[in-house]
Amino acid sequence: MLVTAGCKKTTTKSTADPNASQHNTDVQNTKSESDNSNTDINTAISSSSGFGKNSAAEASTICGGTIDYSQVTATPPTVTITFDGQTVCSSPNRIRSGTIKVELIAGTHWTDVGAQVRVTYTNYKVIFQSQNNSFITFNGVKYLTDVNGIGLGFLSGTPAVIRERTYNMTVTFDNNPPSSWNCARLSSWTFDGVNLGATVNGDTTISGKTIDSWGQTRWGTSFTTEMVTPWKSGTLCGWWAPTQGEYTSTTTNFSITATLGLNGNGTPVGSGCATNFELAWTLTASNSSGSVLLPYY
Repeated sequence: MLVTAGCKKTTTKSTADPNASQHNTDVQNTKSESDNSNTDINTAISSSSGFGKNSAAEASTICGGTIDYSQVTATPPTVTITFDGQTVCSSPNRIRSGTIKVELIAGTHWTDVGAQVRVTYTNYKVIFQSQNNSFITFNGVKYLTDVNGIGLGFLSGTPAVIRERTYNMTVTFDNNPPSSWNCARLSSWTFDGVNLGATVNGDTTISGKTIDSWGQTRWGTSFTTEMVTPWKSGTLCGWWAPTQGEYTSTTTNFSITATLGLNGNGTPVGSGCATNFELAWTLTASNSSGSVLLPYY
């Protein structure tokens, strides 16, 4: 049977298609928690002599985390963050457990152009209390490369440009089977003395589209996420409340498009923090589509 574009039904709803909404939550949580953990990496290595700090003193604080600096003079220099699985971190409320190990594997200092750290997640589990205690668990490796020699831990007036690569990261959503996630991102990080911010874009091109991530959904089907407009977020408003961005994620059974950085009326915010985003979806089997304005959390 031939289905034409004229048969497509589009509706505006107060609730989203449940599978489309769930996949969008998975996309947002995976990216936001990866970005947020980058800020923890920033905190750890900015206080570490082994990564280029002039002083030998090691002192920093991470919500619910303890930093082990005992291997900063090893080869390669290494710090490990261990999370207690009890402390509630805010915006949104979440509890973290597991470890993140950071190793300087290229460059003498993290401030060298082309320096690279290897980040290893081991049973890094994040429980989202605002999402009925649903959780996501990371196991695997990603790489952060300092493109312009600024370094996440050494920001001043010039943005740090960081290239991120993740291949076959094992991500487990709630009690579903493990999924394989990959990402290719290029981010520009800024620090105003108080708040850390990042503008993140996809960093590989497939069929003329700027791709941010790809892999398997929680249901074991394939997905590819295109970054249409760079995602902009930070510590001021929260990594989970971006002030800019649009992406389209295409799966085997449906596609979604999320337009970020909106207020409660669905209008893009010109300044300040956003509270909402629009989620639009198209179901492959029925060729039907819909959209809804949703709060971040």
